[in-house]
Amino acid sequence: MGEKLFEIQNLSIDTRRGGVTRRIVENMNLAVERGQIYGLVGESGSGKSISMMASVGLAAPGLLVRSGEVGFGGRRLPASDQKGLRGNLSHGVSLLFQNAKGALSPFLTTGRQVERVLAQRKVPKPVRPKEIAELFRLVGLNFADLGEKYPHQISGGQAQRVAMACAMASNPALLIADEPTTALDVTTERELLRFLTRICRQRDMAIVLIAHNLSLVSEYCSGLSIMHAGQVVEEGALRSIFATPLHPYTKGLIAAVPDVDEPHELVPLEGSVWGGRNDIVRCRFSHRCPHVRARCEAGLPPAIARGEHQVHCVLYEGEAA
Repeated sequence: MGEKLFEIQNLSIDTRRGGVTRRIVENMNLAVERGQIYGLVGESGSGKSISMMASVGLAAPGLLVRSGEVGFGGRRLPASDQKGLRGNLSHGVSLLFQNAKGALSPFLTTGRQVERVLAQRKVPKPVRPKEIAELFRLVGLNFADLGEKYPHQISGGQAQRVAMACAMASNPALLIADEPTTALDVTTERELLRFLTRICRQRDMAIVLIAHNLSLVSEYCSGLSIMHAGQVVEEGALRSIFATPLHPYTKGLIAAVPDVDEPHELVPLEGSVWGGRNDIVRCRFSHRCPHVRARCEAGLPPAIARGEHQVHCVLYEGEAA
């Protein structure tokens, strides 16, 4: 085990609409080591982005952070202290969003966008041009060609790399990449992820890669958490999870991934992420699980250690770790 850089413990988040309170993230835990690329995977609506945004103090209006603790770089804060957690954004945490052109200002050139981050870090003005050019080079762009262009004048892949340069300009220890390749073609997607992997190694930086593509994270991540309807169902070493998937949801996700080398019939997961009642503490996969039993509705599923990962499922209660 390496040094834990970033940790979320027992994070629970509610939302309140029309006088009704709903639990949308339940007792989430996550730990990322320095230099590690960690995958957070699940269907749309599973709570991946909500959890990570709340962990850095960016919980959306209307969300109520009920419990939990966040640790970063040796400092721990209650998850409800959103203002305190936002301080991490200027002291070691950077964000990379899926819509790069939406994240970049349309009124500033790409070079100026990166310079604003350097100014925030109080980098001396005479040094900034060299730093900007180096950051462009780091993400595979030529500052002489693109530094004076505006976001609408460059491609989606180039915009995502500019956003990456902005994220790197803060010299982060942790980068949270929220589905950064969603709007890109497959070739550009792989190029950007290779850049992220290389930068992670060069800078000994940790990355949390939020994705809904299980085959994508299998290529680049060493650790993995799988979320369903606000609950982590399986977590730990990626190689262990892929070698012996245990949770019915994990098995369903893997069965739904096409394999060119070994073609097999794709088995879709029935039902949707949100289903049944969510005003009681229970396994939220029970409404679409082929192995459901009464115990699934009687409380949170236990965390059972198996190999290098653990599964949250009553099917394994009573088994030795």
